[in-house]
Amino acid sequence: MSFYFVRTPRLVQRLFTKVTWRVEHSNAIYLTFDDGPNPEVTLPLLDLLRENNVQATFFLIGKNAEQYPAIVQRILEDNHSIGFHCNEHVNARKLKPIALLKNFRLPANFPTTKLFRPPYGKLKLWQYNYLKRKFPLIGWTIMPGDFDKNKSFESQLKDLKSAQSGDIVVLHELPHTLELLKAYFQQTEIKMFGKL
Repeated sequence: MSFYFVRTPRLVQRLFTKVTWRVEHSNAIYLTFDDGPNPEVTLPLLDLLRENNVQATFFLIGKNAEQYPAIVQRILEDNHSIGFHCNEHVNARKLKPIALLKNFRLPANFPTTKLFRPPYGKLKLWQYNYLKRKFPLIGWTIMPGDFDKNKSFESQLKDLKSAQSGDIVVLHELPHTLELLKAYFQQTEIKMFGKL
C-alpha cells in the first residue's frame, strides 16, 4: 500500500489553488464516492444514502457509466451530483499525452458535469495546468482509507468521524464502504451533508 494522507496537508492545498479541497463557509460535510458505478455497491449505497437523507457526489469512471446507464440515471434521480473520474482508472502521471487526452475526454452519453477528480488524485504539473482550464478540479480534505486492507475498520471509522464542516470526504464504491457508512451514520451527530 502506498503512502497517503488521511487529511490533505494545508501546504498541498496552497500549492494547488485551482483544486477545491473543501467548501469554505459551509456547515455541511461533502461525501464523495469514486470509481463507480458498480451494481453490487452503487445500488445499496444509494438506498443507504436515501435512508439517511444524505446527498452526495459520485465521481464515475466513463466506461462504467457507459456499461450501467440505468444506475447513472438513478444517481441523478436521487438528486446526487456526478463528476467525471476518467474513462479508465489509471494513474495519469504514467500516461503519455495522447493516451491522457483520450482518457480525459467525456464519453458522449456521460451526464453533463463540470466536476473532475483524477484517479488517485495524481497529476503531473502540465496535466494540472491543462485540466484546470477544462474542469473545476475536486480534491478532498479527508481520506479515511476505505480501500486500505491494512487499516482497521475502527481506524477508518475514526478518521471518517474526524470530518468537519466544509470537508470533502473521499470514499470508494467498495462493499466494505457500505459497512463503514452504516456505522458512521449510526454514530455521527452530524446531520447536514451536501453535494458538490
